[in-house]
Amino acid sequence: MTVNYDKRKNMPKWINSIKRSEIYLLGIIVIAIFIMSFLDPNFFTVRNLFNILNQQSTLGIVTMGVTIAMLSGCIDLTVGNLLASTAAIAALMLKAGISDGWVILLTCLTGLVAGTLNGVIVVKSRIDTFIATLGLMSVYQGIALIIPKGNNIYLQGKFDWFGTYRIAGLLPLPVVYFAVISILVYFIMRFTKFGRKLYSIGGNSEASYLAGINIDQNKIIAYAISGLFASFTSLIVISRIGQSQPAMGTSYPLEAIAAAVIGGVALSGGKGKIGGVFLGVILLGLIRNSLNILRVPSFYQYVMLGVVIIIAVTISNIGENKKR
Repeated sequence: MTVNYDKRKNMPKWINSIKRSEIYLLGIIVIAIFIMSFLDPNFFTVRNLFNILNQQSTLGIVTMGVTIAMLSGCIDLTVGNLLASTAAIAALMLKAGISDGWVILLTCLTGLVAGTLNGVIVVKSRIDTFIATLGLMSVYQGIALIIPKGNNIYLQGKFDWFGTYRIAGLLPLPVVYFAVISILVYFIMRFTKFGRKLYSIGGNSEASYLAGINIDQNKIIAYAISGLFASFTSLIVISRIGQSQPAMGTSYPLEAIAAAVIGGVALSGGKGKIGGVFLGVILLGLIRNSLNILRVPSFYQYVMLGVVIIIAVTISNIGENKKR
């Protein structure tokens, strides 16, 4: 007589709730921290770890928005240039003497409207999301150049608290933003009808349509959230560097997609967890910080970063490959 035995029953519940890909990814992070701690004793310190989180907080927030779009089966390449556009708008408002609170509200509202417009154009035109957002990316790049007439807008010390303040002199405020937004997105995708609908749409849009889900509406909302997060991130960036730049944020789209894919999100949509995405963002930060500490030249860093991304994605997907 054959007895079906599930090994997972003997495993703790918290392990069963995590995909194997996330466990592998967490293992890679632990190994990377161990190796770097051996190579440089100053690596594994509270201050350096907070610095890594601080450096990755902007990419992390953008990635959360991009991930929501990806889970619905869409790609959003506009986030970098949208960030630059809203940064220019925010900088002009600050230069005009508008209060910080209004600048934050109006900038986020601008990003929300732009993201909604992106979603409407993508879903109503029925163009492939990659091509549609590639064209919109160029539009926002032009807007980022037109608004400041191709020049940087210097803030001269205004608004510096938003992206540089440290709680108790240690915890950077952007890390708090990143943590709060990550938790919020986790609960939305895990426990709300909207989150379940996005997974359903990304996994099988035809079945979702037959089940009565408004596919276009939910995709538009996903793009709106992505635009909102990009504009919020622009506030952090201009606060840190004290100016807006027309070319800022150009690397964010591909880096955000890379972090999401490393975290287990499928490019086709419908698969992936926010916890894995968070780990993907952290892993990229560890890699960059490690290469800087080891004084690896920047042009070699691109090659090494690409190789590590490929290896990390391969290892994190071992569990899924075995399942198939």
